[in-house]
Amino acid sequence: MDERIVELLGTYGLSEREARTFVFLTKNGACGAGDLAKAIGIRRMEAYRLLKKLLDRGVVVSTAGKPIKYQAESLDGVLSLLTDEQKGFVRRMQDAKGELSALWKQLPRSPKESFEQRFRIIQGREQIYNSMAKMAELAAGSLDLVLTRNDLIQAHVLGIADKLVAAARRGVEVRVVAPLDGSTLEAAEALEKSTDLRHSDDAPRSRLMVADRTQTLVSLVLDDSKGVKNDRDVAIWTDSKDYAETMEGLYRVSFEKAERAAGRLAQVRAQVRFEDKVAATVEVVRAALAEDGWKVEAPGTIAGGSGALFEFAAVLSGPDRKRVGLDVVFAQRGSPVADRIAASALKKLDLKDAGLVVIASPPPDEAAKALAELLGVTLVDGTDAVAAAAAVRSSVSGGA
Repeated sequence: MDERIVELLGTYGLSEREARTFVFLTKNGACGAGDLAKAIGIRRMEAYRLLKKLLDRGVVVSTAGKPIKYQAESLDGVLSLLTDEQKGFVRRMQDAKGELSALWKQLPRSPKESFEQRFRIIQGREQIYNSMAKMAELAAGSLDLVLTRNDLIQAHVLGIADKLVAAARRGVEVRVVAPLDGSTLEAAEALEKSTDLRHSDDAPRSRLMVADRTQTLVSLVLDDSKGVKNDRDVAIWTDSKDYAETMEGLYRVSFEKAERAAGRLAQVRAQVRFEDKVAATVEVVRAALAEDGWKVEAPGTIAGGSGALFEFAAVLSGPDRKRVGLDVVFAQRGSPVADRIAASALKKLDLKDAGLVVIASPPPDEAAKALAELLGVTLVDGTDAVAAAAAVRSSVSGGA
């Protein structure tokens, strides 16, 4: 049902993320940007940007106090505002048409058309991104892109991804090849439904954009660091049709070899969900132990008796300077939970002055329990994070 509501709100001019934010606030009431970011799986700055746009458009209102909270306006009121907004946009276009046509006729014309091919050097990453955004806005038939990892992230942050989606919605064939992993997941999700997105780790350190098989932008990425302010990036833009067709042909070969986004992103989401689940469990443990004066470092390390450094999901430090390693083990494809419990529990063999607690889900079997008891490891059922946190607290500090 929610998906259909989001789709229908899109017809009124809301982007998918804006619509999801409106639906979430309607269902859950007023909340802050941080809570919204966690709930719908976006970064905090993206949540602030979304809420600011919706606030400016009258879709949400902000409440007084700190932190500032946001709540959704009524559906009828929002639809009325958005309808008027779209009507105003169409009316302004209609009003401008007559004047634009008249002025266009007065433009001086060259006595003969010029078909000379143009080339332009673009210096600086910000200027390159601006040129890519303009090419996306004006594309009429096709857009082919190769992006680096940071390009894909910046495309999402700067709104270039929105322009690619808008191009796809007006019938432009949009194809994108880029590295798809946990760091680019949010940006990839903004593109995957509307564009033909594919994954490749083999893309060279360059970006490529071919628009309508008539314009080409090629840029060598000398420094693939994050951020927009980078003057080392240089691009060449040309409207040579022959060059564009050649680059498009080469692009097609690499595109066909690239992995389709659906399968790749399913793997990435599974890994991200696992990491988020571990982090969420650690946070519940942190809250439970805070009452007893325990500190939680996540992730953390403890040195064993041999001098080896062992990594844990968290290291718990008590008021009496007692230290306890905490591992959180959830079943993952290709890695049975029993094997992962055993691997974690065996760390205790070298931990002389520190305890070890392992939270596991699904619940540990009898063999795992026997191994944990033999090694002096506390094994906790992780099916319910709150109950698991209470068990950890009871184990390390005797809390209720």
